[in-house]
Amino acid sequence: MFETMKGRQKYISLSVGILAWFMGGIVFAFNAYAIALKQTFNYTQTELDYVASSGDLAIAVAFPAGLVLDNFGPRVTCTVSLILTTLGFALMWMATQFKIFFTTKSWLLSVFYFLTSGGIRFIIVATKVVICKNFKRKHMGKILGLYSTIYGISPAIFSAIYEGLFVQGHIEDAENQKLSEFLIMLALLSFCINLYAAILLKMESEGMDDPKEAELASTKQNGDETKDATAEGHDNDPVGTKKEVNDKTELISKKTDRLPQPEMTCWQIIKTIQFYYLIIISLIVAGVGGSFTNNITTVVKSARLEEYAIIFTVVIPICSSFGRFFGGMIPDFIFQKWPDIPKSSILLFPGICSCVGHVSFSISDQSLGGLIFSSMIMALAYGSFYTQNNIIAIQLFGLKYYGQNSGLIAIGRGIGILTFQKLFAFFYETNSQLGSKYCYGERCYRWYFLLMAIICLCVVFLIFCLMKIERDQRLQHEEEKAS
Repeated sequence: MFETMKGRQKYISLSVGILAWFMGGIVFAFNAYAIALKQTFNYTQTELDYVASSGDLAIAVAFPAGLVLDNFGPRVTCTVSLILTTLGFALMWMATQFKIFFTTKSWLLSVFYFLTSGGIRFIIVATKVVICKNFKRKHMGKILGLYSTIYGISPAIFSAIYEGLFVQGHIEDAENQKLSEFLIMLALLSFCINLYAAILLKMESEGMDDPKEAELASTKQNGDETKDATAEGHDNDPVGTKKEVNDKTELISKKTDRLPQPEMTCWQIIKTIQFYYLIIISLIVAGVGGSFTNNITTVVKSARLEEYAIIFTVVIPICSSFGRFFGGMIPDFIFQKWPDIPKSSILLFPGICSCVGHVSFSISDQSLGGLIFSSMIMALAYGSFYTQNNIIAIQLFGLKYYGQNSGLIAIGRGIGILTFQKLFAFFYETNSQLGSKYCYGERCYRWYFLLMAIICLCVVFLIFCLMKIERDQRLQHEEEKAS
């Protein structure tokens, strides 16, 4: 009977995660209403970047969200998300009703947006940890890729909804768009999805009333994973399995003698060198990717192509979704086909693409085709990295404390986006005409993108260093076993 309950709860949790990650994508739809927000409150580019960066800084909330999940479970975590997210959107709506007051209080709007984005982190962490524990480890990349794909498509859907229902033809006078109605819609949507998650999101064992059944289910799952690992070892050594057994045959194949999967807490991983490599890589790749996502409409406006802004707010999430999906599915295939390959090697794709994308931006010469191509490359890089960063955290540090570990690594993403957001604003306003809040021409962003290309090239070097550390650990383990 527990098999039926187990399967049912698994897919109920999957459906909760799909809705949660769809809602989470609203953070990356900021560009859809960024100009309306800027003109409604008459903010400078720096003030607008403060608001956008507060949402990115909320990524750091993923760490306390992971601790809450590990200690109190998914129901409490989703309840916290419900309170913070709904309250944040409601307060942002309130700000649109008192425009004069909030015109000089951009920091308050930043706090409201921080609450909203921070609340979303709670339900994102809860769903991804629960679903990874409910499904077999060999499917984690596919599941995380599916969730990340939905997360990437979501901004395109929200952008299309905003453009279709709330812009109402006010392109040049964005302050007259229906921004307040849009925020009310988001508040109601977040309330319903979080309530659904708080009621139905559970671990498989939590869905069973009998503790013996839960224990038996857990034991069976572990046994299934052991069988999968054994079968994987046989599949990768077809010659060895077909040899006849005799007194010279090795009882244990060297092919299956691999490093054991670690299960480390957040306090243990900060003592490892891999953690610092990973958080620096995350800080830079996610930082430049998040800054690019938040500022693409500003870049388009600088090129005097703002009438094509909708193309970027739709194309970028779609390309990002391709990167997220295949960024999860391909590592599953690679790790099963070549289990001894350094796990961090999958990060080479987003690292190299980020470098190429920024070089392309710097030489695009304000052409629409060049900007679209560069945006597609960057979206693929940022999307794939988002999924692969989670996969690497599990591969290097284990699944048991995945919530808090992924949250701790996510702090690097938040700091990176905030840092590069400020850097973009500095270049933008430095090249603006005196007394103007806007900058036009390629001088507004060319040197920024060139600098980012150089930094991303350094990241590729760090990824090779992380791969070498993994290889050295594997060789050391093999030597210890041989001796």
